[in-house]
Amino acid sequence: MEAFVLGTALGLAAGVSPGPLLALVLREAVQKGARAGMLAALAPVVTDSWAVLLAWWLGGALPAAALRAVQIAGGIYLLRLGWLGLRREPARATDVPPSASLRTAVIMNLTNPHMYLFWFLVGAPLLHRLGAGAWGFLLGFYLAITGSKAALAWLAARLHRSPLSAPLARAGDLALAALGLYLLASAWS
Repeated sequence: MEAFVLGTALGLAAGVSPGPLLALVLREAVQKGARAGMLAALAPVVTDSWAVLLAWWLGGALPAAALRAVQIAGGIYLLRLGWLGLRREPARATDVPPSASLRTAVIMNLTNPHMYLFWFLVGAPLLHRLGAGAWGFLLGFYLAITGSKAALAWLAARLHRSPLSAPLARAGDLALAALGLYLLASAWS
């Protein structure tokens, strides 16, 4: 039970912390509706599994060159998402299938160095220490991270038909571009 509570606490903190995935989830919800935002919130379930296995297998040793490559790829992808969003009119829910939101979030999360840092530096060592309790940790973590992001997407989607939806979607695009620039700058520092 302790492992489940620990996983839930870390998942909730990760779920509501500002970052690229939350910005994307909120943008998708405001722009395309609750279903799109909630599907984007599922990205950690799809993307983290292989990072967890890799971190477990490598014992938390992430080569610096690999982290830099992920930062650069992530920065470029976030810049592209932000730029494309700023260049066109915000999509309506009927323009793009909600499944596209999950695909975008999965690609974005796979190129997010923070996911790798968490699993290599915090997650895998905890899983090793928890032993059999690791399954409870993972269950609590994924329920909390996806649940909190999905709840925020649902709340943000209430603005979907509001006059504020276009400016909020633009703010999300700017946030994605700014996070992309940050990743690129930190890769070279």
